[in-house]
Amino acid sequence: MAVAVIITSLAVFIITALVHSKTLNEVRKKQCYIKVNKKSQDRLDGGWKKFEDTGSEYLNTDHPFADDLDIFGKNSLFQLINSTTTSFGRKKLSDMLLMNKLPQKEEINVRQSIVKELASKVDFRQNMEIEGSFDNKGKGDPSEFIEWAKGKNEKLTRPYMKIISILCPLVLIASIIIYFTTYAISKVIPFAMILLNIVVLRLGKNDMAEALNTIYEIKYNIVKYFKIIRIIDNETFVSSETNNLKNRLNKNNIKASDAMNELSDICTKISDRSNMIYFLINILLLWDYHLIYRLELWRRKYGSHIEEWFDTIGDFEAFSSISNIGCDHEEYSYPHIEQSLTISAENIAHPLIGERAVSNSFSLERSKSIILITGSNMSGKSTFLRTIGINMVLSYLGSPVYAKKFNTPILHIYTCMRIGDNLEENVSSFYAEILRVKILMNAVKNNEKVFFLLDELFKGTNSMDRHTGAEILLNQLSKKPCLGLLSTHDLELCDLEETNSRVSNYHFKEHYDNNEIKFDYKLRRGKSTTRNAVYLMRMAGIDI
Repeated sequence: MAVAVIITSLAVFIITALVHSKTLNEVRKKQCYIKVNKKSQDRLDGGWKKFEDTGSEYLNTDHPFADDLDIFGKNSLFQLINSTTTSFGRKKLSDMLLMNKLPQKEEINVRQSIVKELASKVDFRQNMEIEGSFDNKGKGDPSEFIEWAKGKNEKLTRPYMKIISILCPLVLIASIIIYFTTYAISKVIPFAMILLNIVVLRLGKNDMAEALNTIYEIKYNIVKYFKIIRIIDNETFVSSETNNLKNRLNKNNIKASDAMNELSDICTKISDRSNMIYFLINILLLWDYHLIYRLELWRRKYGSHIEEWFDTIGDFEAFSSISNIGCDHEEYSYPHIEQSLTISAENIAHPLIGERAVSNSFSLERSKSIILITGSNMSGKSTFLRTIGINMVLSYLGSPVYAKKFNTPILHIYTCMRIGDNLEENVSSFYAEILRVKILMNAVKNNEKVFFLLDELFKGTNSMDRHTGAEILLNQLSKKPCLGLLSTHDLELCDLEETNSRVSNYHFKEHYDNNEIKFDYKLRRGKSTTRNAVYLMRMAGIDI
């Protein structure tokens, strides 16, 4: 009777514990679902600027455009769109944004097709993010696991190891049965076999430690990769481009999801080894050897595919992040990639400013390849330059852009905008500008097709040298296969339009209402005829 009570109580306890664990997981997953949806809402109403992951470690002032166009860091494009949960996805997204290798038109078209389809698959993208965030202990570094998967341990698959792992348990079990049923043998024999099995387990301790460390890494760091693979594998895609990406998980009759299910089963069995029941079973059956043997066979069969599978996850996460833009903003349009050296935009605006952004239209072509933009302080010159630059970056990512229409060729982007003194390297802002311009000119001399954005160039020197330097630079650039914009307060530089047919003047203006300065941020043809520096000085308390 007492035994029955104990067994019943134990069964009730186990069932209750399992139900509690399942319920707790469901609650936590729902909380994660709410968090992911809250994040999506924050992207729409401006709350994204509080997202913790800004990608600041990718900031590099030497990059041709990333710092000036707010690609990384606080209030950046990365901060807005990033929904990756794995280290592969995060690295893939950052590489695409840095654009160290300029994509070709065919690649951009493929990206657009994938982004368009993923933008419509909200549940799929959210499920990936939820599974990747659930029980998240960080982005998870799979590098050690990948290296382990590529290797092998010859000792674990030698024939004698297999014989020992089968023969010793059989002899032990047989001796126990014979002893307790017939008493035909001495109890020393089963005890001796138990000691022998313990010795065998001790002899394989180092090999098992390597495998077990890998299992713990799987359990705590990269289990999310397995879950995301299952989500991708279970999803149906329409476009051939997205299916081609998915098919990287199923090649040569090897299915990634099946491999991960098999590995998860092994992991589950090994992770139970800390309990007393496992300890007894291990001595009886040399269970560690059987599981580690399975693990060794698994990595020999699938190990060479792991990196490509994880890389595919990274691609899906990166494209999912980019597709957040298309999903959130139906008013955006997909750009047309031009073959000719022509840029045109209708109602283009800055995606990081959101609904407050003022749109403008403009065009550049080989015969009119440079736009000079003048205007008073705070009138919108620098923002307009960044508007064009960041929308070009979005174009190359395969993303829709914040414009009614946008046509752009594939050009290397170079900027010189946010320049300051570098005290650590003893570099003045003027010399820093010179270095940036040198990079631009080297690219042009190497026959790169270039798009440049220059903001208040050579402001670190006197007005005469600034004017002369800018004029010479623009004349040189106008002879090359490049397009670009330059903002300036130097109104005399606008005379260049009369001597160089490839230069056009545009401006922003301000007006005053009840003695308050107002801006409409609209781009207009011609050079500026207004200025506001004196007004701003008076606002600062300077009597003029």
